[in-house]
Amino acid sequence: MRTAFGLAMAAGIAMALFAGGPAGAADLYTVKGVHVDQTAKSSAEARTIAQGAAQSLALSELLKRLTLPEDWPSLPQADARTAADAVRGFAVASEKTSSTRYIADLNVSFQPEAVRQMLRARNIPFGETQARPAVLLAVLDKAGTRILWEDQNPWRDAWAAVDLADAVTPLVMPMGDVQEFTTVTAAQAVAGDKAALAALAARYGADAVVVAYGVTDAAGSKLDVTVTRYGPSGPGTPIRGSYQATGAAQNGDAFMTMAKSAASSTLLALGEPWKRETVVRAGEEAQLTASVFYSTLDQWESIRKALGNAPLVESLQIEGIAANGAEVDIRYRGTPDKLALSLSQANIALAQDAGGWSLRLK
Repeated sequence: MRTAFGLAMAAGIAMALFAGGPAGAADLYTVKGVHVDQTAKSSAEARTIAQGAAQSLALSELLKRLTLPEDWPSLPQADARTAADAVRGFAVASEKTSSTRYIADLNVSFQPEAVRQMLRARNIPFGETQARPAVLLAVLDKAGTRILWEDQNPWRDAWAAVDLADAVTPLVMPMGDVQEFTTVTAAQAVAGDKAALAALAARYGADAVVVAYGVTDAAGSKLDVTVTRYGPSGPGTPIRGSYQATGAAQNGDAFMTMAKSAASSTLLALGEPWKRETVVRAGEEAQLTASVFYSTLDQWESIRKALGNAPLVESLQIEGIAANGAEVDIRYRGTPDKLALSLSQANIALAQDAGGWSLRLK
């Protein structure tokens, strides 16, 4: 145990965390923009059927969000009963009704513990740690003309219609003001210009930019996609895909449907490397004692809050506290490396040296 600071021992001071699910992982358990279109004998019946279908679709999407692709064949069936038992609530983002038809986009939230139990019962590893957000640049090449910041960029619109904030690797759309027009051009984005992308990332307090480059023909009947994440260590492995529009080639709705499908599937693929670093497998549970170092009570509060929001932390007990440091016992899921990675997303450094474990602001 470290003695670098005097501790006023406070045995018995404990914090029970996550009574309603981990705060840091709460957004992961909400699926936004689930589209339903149902016809029945009445609008009320259509609404009831559609809402049940939305819950099933949302649960299916959530289970894939949390798990690795090789485990998807083993996922539980997201039937209406299973989904209803796990739902925490839902909200209507938009809706249209007629006497027999109900069309809506719904946001569905699930009970974290109910979903965890589904996955644990099948021994499926899952991750609940969100990466820090990256900035998204959606460049569209239409018949040889590249657009990025222009008002009419349907590729950017397709990404904006996807739930970017609640992914395991969340993305933020830049504002697209005059300064950004000159910071990164479409050509620089496609080329992966290191200085330009770093300048844009810094503006949003991010350390990475994701460039989604879509190439389509004049009719907009197909879309070839290359998506690359540029971070401090350089570009990641590009994700590529080809998509075909259904319906008339000149139909704008057909292009948008194709583009949304491309954005959704690519966003899921972007999260795969991160999930491989953060998924927790059965039996990965441990406890450690750490010395917390800080200069002010505000810093201590930031560290304490980060521990309370960390999805891997099951409970925290404060063993002692003083003006410039504390001693805490942490019970957590996963491995020390995964806990450190999770905490680093909140700018908290967990490290081990000859003196033991320590926690401090990065």
